[in-house]
Amino acid sequence: MFKLIQNFIIDLLFPICCLGCQQENKTKEYLCEKCFKKLVFCKRSYHFQLDFLDNIAIAGDYEDKILNQLITTLKFNAIKPIGNILAKFLCLFWQGRAILYPQKFIVIPIPLSETRERYRGFNQAEVIALYFANYFQYELNLQLKKIKNTKAQAELSEEKRLNNVKGIFQWKGENLSGKSIIIIDDVITTGSTINEAAKTLKLAGAKSIIALAIAKG
Repeated sequence: MFKLIQNFIIDLLFPICCLGCQQENKTKEYLCEKCFKKLVFCKRSYHFQLDFLDNIAIAGDYEDKILNQLITTLKFNAIKPIGNILAKFLCLFWQGRAILYPQKFIVIPIPLSETRERYRGFNQAEVIALYFANYFQYELNLQLKKIKNTKAQAELSEEKRLNNVKGIFQWKGENLSGKSIIIIDDVITTGSTINEAAKTLKLAGAKSIIALAIAKG
């Protein structure tokens, strides 16, 4: 009874508003259905370094104000439920492409360092990957680990970006021989980080690797 009263007071004092239209959302979600339908799939073409990746797919446009607000609020305000909203958007995007890939994938999120994950309370890529894997009934694997802290890639030159991510991942799972992988991240900036993750997974035996992200940063 006390918990119900406590939740009622919290909802009264701090109502959840839609991050798109700023209206109070009675469904207690951070994006109303009307604003969710305003999200559009990315129509741009991007060119990345694909040394260890077979393909990169970007779901949305970071310049989309609503999508940008969702991503930044998830990461910097640590509001975990927003991860499911972004994951739902990613699922709709992949649904139109999954028919091209009849094989079953192993879904692996880009990991955070232990320090960063402890500070935020969760790994946003893992939240998105969990929803995504459940939706398509793919296997989720969390055995890719980040073993070094890194500087923000956006602050560095291209050469320094490559050095910044070199050797930062370690695979601690079973051999991936013959397996098809989807690596999931919220935002891809230069592709260096996700390419380094793919390198680690290829060395562990992965047959093919697709990188899948919410937006290009």
